[in-house]
Amino acid sequence: MLTLEKPTTPVQRSLILPPMMPFEDILRLRMRLRKSNVLFPRQPFDSQDLGELAGDPVMAMLPDYKFSDYSMEPSSLAYLKNVFESFRPTTVVELGSGISTAILSHLLMTLHEPGTFIRYVTIDQSQDYADQTNAMLERVGTTDIVRTMIAETKPMTVHGRETACYDIQADELVDALDGHQAELFIIDGPTGGGVNGFEGARFATAPLLKPVAAHEALFFLDDALRDTELEIAAAWAQLDYLNVLGLKAVGKGTLVGCYLDTGS
Repeated sequence: MLTLEKPTTPVQRSLILPPMMPFEDILRLRMRLRKSNVLFPRQPFDSQDLGELAGDPVMAMLPDYKFSDYSMEPSSLAYLKNVFESFRPTTVVELGSGISTAILSHLLMTLHEPGTFIRYVTIDQSQDYADQTNAMLERVGTTDIVRTMIAETKPMTVHGRETACYDIQADELVDALDGHQAELFIIDGPTGGGVNGFEGARFATAPLLKPVAAHEALFFLDDALRDTELEIAAAWAQLDYLNVLGLKAVGKGTLVGCYLDTGS
């Protein structure tokens, strides 16, 4: 495995990531298939997927945790753990929270020397769900580095598109990051094309987060094999400040990209 840390060009970024399928190939395949959400997994993950988290210290600390339909799947989490270990970010923003927050914030803490500034910010639309996550963080010992924000969804227009997304207050996000820019984003909310979700709700996430994105910060979109997320990714690929690098076929699909020229 390559150990290049904090690469500074898109080409270098793609080198430290595990092999992915080119997004254009995924999109071309989807366009040839007529059935709605034909690429999106319908069956729950199995024991082999859960085995990818075998030996994870957080899973040992939370033996009673049960994955739900809303949880990020184990294989997606294992993939993100691999990315964290290669890239070693210090500042992370996650949209949506849960077992992923517990596992990844704990890993982040173990990757850096004491005294290193580390910040993991979560944004959730549900106080109840955030409270459940915070209870897990208490048990795994990462409350010192995690900051939780609650942001309800509201209608908005982004790049001429009528949508709905988190009502993210930029100044509050800057405060949560202690004035630092985020090096890595995980987009697993708001509730998108599923039950009780607003179709296409995640389109606005990457644009809304741009002001706090470090130059060429990485972003990861969960549920990326769902039709709504594929359409969102295709729209993101048309924006001059986003570079869609590819899609990893783990869990329900993880889209990978990075920000470009965030100074404009």
